[in-house]
Amino acid sequence: MCVQNDAISANEATSQKMTSLEAMRGIASIVVLFHHFCLAFLPWLKGPYPEGLSETPFAWIMRGESAVVFFFVLSGFVLALKFYQRPDYGSLLVSAVKRLPRLMGPAAVAIICGFLILRFHLNYNEQAATITGSEWLRTFGNSHFPQDFTPTLPSAVEQFLLVFLLHDNFWYNSNLWTMTLEYYGSLCVFLVCGLTMPRSIAVRHVLTLGAVFIVWKIAYSLLPFVIGAYLALVFAWIGRKATANVWIGAAIGLSSVMMLCSLEKSWQIAGSVGLMICLIYCPRLARPLSGEFGRLLGRFSFPLYLVHFLVIVSVSSYGFNSIYVWTESYTASVAAAGIITLLLSIAAAVPLLIFDERWVALVNASFARLVRKCTAMARGCLAGSRTFHRPACESPIGGSNCDVSSPSSDLKAG
Repeated sequence: MCVQNDAISANEATSQKMTSLEAMRGIASIVVLFHHFCLAFLPWLKGPYPEGLSETPFAWIMRGESAVVFFFVLSGFVLALKFYQRPDYGSLLVSAVKRLPRLMGPAAVAIICGFLILRFHLNYNEQAATITGSEWLRTFGNSHFPQDFTPTLPSAVEQFLLVFLLHDNFWYNSNLWTMTLEYYGSLCVFLVCGLTMPRSIAVRHVLTLGAVFIVWKIAYSLLPFVIGAYLALVFAWIGRKATANVWIGAAIGLSSVMMLCSLEKSWQIAGSVGLMICLIYCPRLARPLSGEFGRLLGRFSFPLYLVHFLVIVSVSSYGFNSIYVWTESYTASVAAAGIITLLLSIAAAVPLLIFDERWVALVNASFARLVRKCTAMARGCLAGSRTFHRPACESPIGGSNCDVSSPSSDLKAG
């Protein structure tokens, strides 16, 4: 999941609608956290009613799969919107090239932290799993370790270089299974934008819907990104029209949440789109998420997504084991693990948030300098080419250096 904090545009990022979407990204990260906490310490809660919540209207609060799909749809929307509002092939190319390094920095930090936890045996997930019965916790979040796996620094470096390019390269942090989809989904969005930007609005709709159909048939896992891009096209086309009828927005929002309770990906995509439409076009419902707290939620979404798994398999598992040995109370152990997970995940996300924002600024500044240098070099080469092809009698400032006598001068000389 990448679930990352991309700027939508200079004007749109400050609007109420866009802030509420960023806030919803943060809420989705919290849903993923609760999803993983349930998998680790309350695995039966993921089951059917009456023991679990999976088939009830409350399933969305622990449906991490739906939250990830929402991440992907929102990512496609964010990446495509600025190019549909202000088409620019140069900016599109720069965004595509810098996408990998922009995502790689925070992921590298998360992988190195996972390596340190495994290298110094700070993970207590297996001991906790013997009590909770969680297979997910026992296997380090389904990390698919190779046989005879030993954590090494070279393998960790290899992981953060390949985690975006190859599947099953997330041994040190299983949350990073989404990074491959995030990267290739982003490239797919950029490709769709590049093919449709210069066209008329009717042709844009036809080509984008054609891309949706093709991706649905040959790369279904990337479908949320392209659907998010089409939603951006619609938004750029019809503008910020809003409905004052809060009941219409509430009905769309409630229906979307019910769809997000499903395990079917098609319903999850539909629910994600419906929720975004509700927040974009019903400002009265979006207003509670549109203030400073909403912006804070959006900023914390990516760091919180990256760190909470490492907290669960280390400190939370240790606290769970300790309280259980001391009290033999499963309820008290789960409560302690929950408090530890929430507080330490937020605490661990703070330095990663600071790093992520500085990393993004560094990547943007580096690419801005690179673009300026390339532009200057191109202009220099073009000017040199013109100078090389200029006739010998033409002066650099446009005058003439040719020593050609006029006919009248020749007659006078004769």
